[in-house]
Amino acid sequence: MNIIEIAKKNNLIKELKDVDIVEDNSVYLNEESNIYNFKYSVGDIVFVEKYNYNNGTNGFNHLFLIIEDNYIVSMDYFCLLISSQLDKLKYKTNLFFAKDEKNNLKKDSIVKLDNIYRIENDDILFKVGEVTKEKLKIYRDTFIKIYS
Repeated sequence: MNIIEIAKKNNLIKELKDVDIVEDNSVYLNEESNIYNFKYSVGDIVFVEKYNYNNGTNGFNHLFLIIEDNYIVSMDYFCLLISSQLDKLKYKTNLFFAKDEKNNLKKDSIVKLDNIYRIENDDILFKVGEVTKEKLKIYRDTFIKIYS
């Protein structure tokens, strides 16, 4: 069983509007850059600037790690939320994510394994960085281990 099948079985696939954590990742915004809408890859860290919560309020400035692309619709992705709230490391579904030159994070963070978010290509503003195949495998394997 693959990671998306496991997530579906456990009702862990969420839409972008279901994000329930407040972050301020505005530091990643570059006023001079254009909006990019390219095809992204598994392992990319992407920036989503604005979206609507279920309750109608706006959410802003979140980073996501693309864990899988959609097999059926090639223009949306399954992603894990990245958070800078290191105090949440106490939960088994949050893994440490150290900043480095490849991922281009501004500070050490966590990858949240409690939900997988389906994000459309049009919601992504740009790619921030990427993770190594080894780190991606750790996050995927840990998710599978927790929910299998």
